[in-house]
Amino acid sequence: MPMAEQGWGSTPFVAEQFHRYYGSNAERIRPPSEIGKREFGFLPFEGKAMVRHVAFEDDRRLRRYLRENAPAHVYYSAAYYSAPDAEMERKGWLGSDLVFDIDADHIDTPCKADHDRWTCRSCGEKGAGKVPAACPRCGKATFEEETWLCDRCLETAKFETQKLLDILVQDFGFSPSNEIEVNFTGNRGYHVHVRGPHVSNLDQLARREIVDYITGVGIKPEHQGFVRMRDGPSALAEGGWRGRASRALYDYLSRATAESVEDLKLGRTASRNIQEDQGAMLKVLEESHPSGLLRYVDPKSLGVLMDAAISEEASSIDTVVTTDIHRLIRLPDTLHGKTGWIAQSVPMDELEDYDPPRSAAAFSGEAVGVYVRRSPRFRIGDEWYGPFDTERVELPLAAAVFLLCKKAARVE
Repeated sequence: MPMAEQGWGSTPFVAEQFHRYYGSNAERIRPPSEIGKREFGFLPFEGKAMVRHVAFEDDRRLRRYLRENAPAHVYYSAAYYSAPDAEMERKGWLGSDLVFDIDADHIDTPCKADHDRWTCRSCGEKGAGKVPAACPRCGKATFEEETWLCDRCLETAKFETQKLLDILVQDFGFSPSNEIEVNFTGNRGYHVHVRGPHVSNLDQLARREIVDYITGVGIKPEHQGFVRMRDGPSALAEGGWRGRASRALYDYLSRATAESVEDLKLGRTASRNIQEDQGAMLKVLEESHPSGLLRYVDPKSLGVLMDAAISEEASSIDTVVTTDIHRLIRLPDTLHGKTGWIAQSVPMDELEDYDPPRSAAAFSGEAVGVYVRRSPRFRIGDEWYGPFDTERVELPLAAAVFLLCKKAARVE
């Protein structure tokens, strides 16, 4: 029997909680700018088809819709249209915000092996951690995934967001006070929006160039002046990727161990010099032209070393989201149907201390009895719950709704 028919998730109970939330909080939901030019999309609790091509003249109509329908997910278009409720070919594209998506799902964090699971839909083979490219038993590539979040996931996503913001402000010059908005997605990541007339008309190719810059595509030593030996000042304080590459190399070398150097599979001489002359190489980057590193490593090895360093300096954004000029993105202050948490706007100066399990949990109330089939340990607020394995437990409403949204439990 399919999982949904067994009652995992207890959709009517969760839908009732969402109705209560929107009934009490709809007036607090901040609509996007130029709401009349945006397309909206909704995923209801019943059925899998998204309701699209919806438009609202003002915030009052949007809030009434949320109170009456209480969907599991609420989205709006990054794009502006002359006819947002028309079919795509007749919408009349006017421009689009520049949007970035950072999701722990797309970052290879070690904690996935502790809490994520997968099952092959073809043969039933099971495994932990990241979904393989193909089932090791039958070779098929269709899986049922069970993904969770933990503090490490959330901290990793936040760190990648902070790296992105640093590039947007320092390298692109966007204003953190009136051009950039940071939103927690309500699940495992963050959305960053850049708004303004100088970005709204960028086409997909231009957005691709921005993506390549942020992800460090094509950053090679020969492009940063590191190849030919010459005198000159340190590049650590320079702007753009020349300075970032120097700082990335400095940080990477500062933390380098014998094991991490061996993993790079450099030539024997380069590997030995990095391990034996680590301090001297750092001094080169601190005091003189970075091409001085060629005293210790050959150009090919320097390229490998820089690639490793750049991968830690660049930001792990979802490149497809940024280049899609018609993208639907989650509306802040609405609920995420996979967690029951609020998608929240986070001021940039508060991001470092922002804690989603404490700030984004939407529900409070009396304990609810649920039967849990499996759950790793998780946190809501300051309280920890689980791990659970095929057992009945009494949980506060916020924890119960979280498990129900993850379809890991059913109401008893």
